[in-house]
Amino acid sequence: MTATRARGKEATRSFGLNVEVAPATNLQRYDQDRKPVFDQDGQPVKVPGKVDAYRFLSFCLGEDSEHFDTFFHKVVDPAWLANGNDRNAAALRQARQADRKPPCWRVLHRVTFVSRVLPAVPPAGAPPLERAMRQIDVESNYELIRSLDPYVKGAATGLPELAEATRSALAAHMPDLLPHAADVTDFLAQYYGVDA
Repeated sequence: MTATRARGKEATRSFGLNVEVAPATNLQRYDQDRKPVFDQDGQPVKVPGKVDAYRFLSFCLGEDSEHFDTFFHKVVDPAWLANGNDRNAAALRQARQADRKPPCWRVLHRVTFVSRVLPAVPPAGAPPLERAMRQIDVESNYELIRSLDPYVKGAATGLPELAEATRSALAAHMPDLLPHAADVTDFLAQYYGVDA
C-alpha cells in the first residue's frame, strides 16, 4: 500500500523531515604518539575500513497499531524505559498504552549505500575489483563513484542504460577496471537507487 499525503493551498504547515547527521570526518591514520601519518607525497594516510560515504532513505509509514508495538518492543530499550530517571523515559512511560495499542505513524530510515576506505595493500583474499582499484589509486567505492559520476549520472534511469554508460566511461577513463564493469555497475546502481 502506498499512502500519499499532500498539503492543500489553505494549509499553513507542510510535511517535512529535518535530519542532522554528524559522522566522523577525520579519516586520517595516527601513530602511537597521536601524530598524523602522511605518505611519501605528503598526503594523509587514511584508516582502512572507515566509512567515507553513505546514503540513506527515510520513509513515513502511515498509522498502524503495529508501529506502536515495534516502537515499544524493538526501538526503545526496555531497561531504560522501566528504570530511566530522565524526563523522556517518564514521558514515554505515560504514553505507553499497552491495553489499547493506538495506531501511530512511523518514520523509517534505511541505509542504502555504504563506502569504506580500502586497505593500501588489499589482503590476498580481497575481491579482484578491490585490488584493481588500489592499483590505480582509488581509495574507496565512493571515490570510484565520484570519478565516474559526470559520465554515468544521466544514465541512472535503468540498469541497462547504466551498465552501458559504465562500460563506456571505464573504457575511456579507467580501462584497468573494464574487466570489473559488472561490479562497478552494481555499486553505481546501489548509489543511484536503480532497481535491477
